[in-house]
Amino acid sequence: MRCWLAVLLCAGFAHAQHKADEQFLRRQLQVLKLLRHIAEPVHDSELLAIKNSFNPLSHLSNYKCPDCVQRTADEVAAGRFIGRGEIFSLFHPEHRGQMVQMFEALHGATDFDTFLGTAAWLRDRVSPRQFLYAFSVALLHRPDCRGITLPPAYEITPHMFLTTDVVRRAYQAKMTRQPTVIPMKFTGSVNNPEQRVAYFGEDIGMNSHHAHWHMDFPFWWKRDYPGDKDRKGELFFYMHHQMVARFDAERLSNNLPAVEPLDFDEKIVEGFAPGAMYDNGQEFPVRPDGVAFQDLPWRTVHEMKLYEGRIRDAIAAGFIKTSDGLAHLNNSRGINLLGEIVESSRHSLNRQYYGQLHNDAHVLLSKVTDPQLKFGMPPGVMEHFETATRDPAFFRLHKHIDNLFKLHKDLLPPYTQDELDFPGVRVEAIKVVGLSKASTPNTLVTYFDESHIDLTNAVEGSGKSGVDIKAVVSRLNHEPFKYVLTVNSARQTTGVARIFLSPKYDWFGKEIPVNTLRWGVIELDRFPVSLTVGDNVIARNSEDSVVTIAEPRSFPELLREVQEALKGNEEFVVDKQLRHCGFPHRLLLPKGKPEGMAYRLFVTVTDYSKDVVDPSIKPEDVEALSSLGYCGVLDGRIPDGRPMGFPFDRPVASREAFLTPNTHVVDITIRNVK
Repeated sequence: MRCWLAVLLCAGFAHAQHKADEQFLRRQLQVLKLLRHIAEPVHDSELLAIKNSFNPLSHLSNYKCPDCVQRTADEVAAGRFIGRGEIFSLFHPEHRGQMVQMFEALHGATDFDTFLGTAAWLRDRVSPRQFLYAFSVALLHRPDCRGITLPPAYEITPHMFLTTDVVRRAYQAKMTRQPTVIPMKFTGSVNNPEQRVAYFGEDIGMNSHHAHWHMDFPFWWKRDYPGDKDRKGELFFYMHHQMVARFDAERLSNNLPAVEPLDFDEKIVEGFAPGAMYDNGQEFPVRPDGVAFQDLPWRTVHEMKLYEGRIRDAIAAGFIKTSDGLAHLNNSRGINLLGEIVESSRHSLNRQYYGQLHNDAHVLLSKVTDPQLKFGMPPGVMEHFETATRDPAFFRLHKHIDNLFKLHKDLLPPYTQDELDFPGVRVEAIKVVGLSKASTPNTLVTYFDESHIDLTNAVEGSGKSGVDIKAVVSRLNHEPFKYVLTVNSARQTTGVARIFLSPKYDWFGKEIPVNTLRWGVIELDRFPVSLTVGDNVIARNSEDSVVTIAEPRSFPELLREVQEALKGNEEFVVDKQLRHCGFPHRLLLPKGKPEGMAYRLFVTVTDYSKDVVDPSIKPEDVEALSSLGYCGVLDGRIPDGRPMGFPFDRPVASREAFLTPNTHVVDITIRNVK
């Protein structure tokens, strides 16, 4: 048995939560204080003492890679790292190389005290966001940091999530020492149709999810790092595929057609004015309407088309050219290999030949208004994972990339009856029920509420001033609901319920055929079910979704709870399976329309014994995993062996053949009440 599995089964997923002891609480508090005002020198007396006394060169035996630490310390001392006032870009090779050195030092520390000492030593010597990224990825992947909660990304670096006017008003509030709540509007105006869906692209929770996904599955992750990044390429495909499907559903909810893919030969129709600035005062660049792609000094548009052509040739041929042969695509591993070369990650089988289509496209879009770096403009929003989804071009780019994956999937044969069916199991009925008293069966309700964001990190010195400054943003939410499934089984067995949602009608008001809607379905949930002989009534709350995570606690809340727990006044619960990656639960449903919008809900129950990658993994172990749907697992193998999106990931031969007895569909309505 593999080591990761032995650990999981011996420890037991069900016991992942427990009361924090004093050691954990102190570590959690140190992490929070380390991330407070990262653009300012550390003020906390304990961390200041560590920073002033710790020298990594005096502890080289406490690192897995002493040479990495020596090189990092030498280069930091020589001033070769980017300055604290410079803007860090993960896509910049030099910036990324420096960050990787920091990560390897932090991740390779053999104990927590060395990890913390290294972080305190680095924090005030390097670029704040460069440090934040390296530290966060290291913490997320260190076994001795499991369960430690990072504050919301939008409260560590609020500048990356808020508009300039909000930040300016926060400074005014700090200077006048007036507690303030500042409303933030979405960018654009009623003159821009894209503004109708700005609430989705600019949602701070989704921005955080996108950023954290790329921390859990970095494209620069080396194969020799400890920890298995199982199906990383397929996860890259599926997570972004689902984001595009959700965006298209939001567009339909707002009477807009599905997003059009970008084309390197065509102008970028929609401009974008972020209305935001970096913490050094530089404004994010504005892109006017109708700008054409242009060559960069290190990457031309022709090269992008050349790399894409090679990828298309590989899809058509059914194999990838590797350095020493061929790797076949038309099998269960194909989508993972394709995802790795499209991104491209360090796992790409032939990066030199296939390029890095996704990563370079982000940079081309980021620098499209200053491609030759003539005016020294800072990076655009597309050059940072936490800001990229704010730009409508993000979804146009990913629709373009998603279409490449669709080309591959469309060449695979439809699933056979044997692959789709679960003999002896029949889904008899599906019902969704709102949990409010006024709910109507099979009608779900969405609405907009308000969220408060702590802004003390947006204003230098505000933490010492004691001024309570918050921003308030509007956000999509939904009333809680549950699924009620009636499943008949001829025998006692275990299955996996897979729940998907799709708009019933397209932009033209025509009913969408199954073979068309299959590529736009939204996965809502996936969970094991125990079946006995006869009818089984299965209820599942929406909040238990395998694709979402709960709303994070704010920075001040976390600080208060940890400090109170250290005093013995409260209990602080540690969740060892905590994931920061995951779609915000409140975004589980598309907005719908005030008059109601028709959707189809599909439920298929498949055979757990055939789906699970290892028979020793119990259903309750799978249930305990958080945000498995879009974020996989941090270490080890994803327990569900089916292709992501099954059974909608392949062409559908006919509706009749697709709707086997273990699959059922029902019409539902989503109504937005503002």
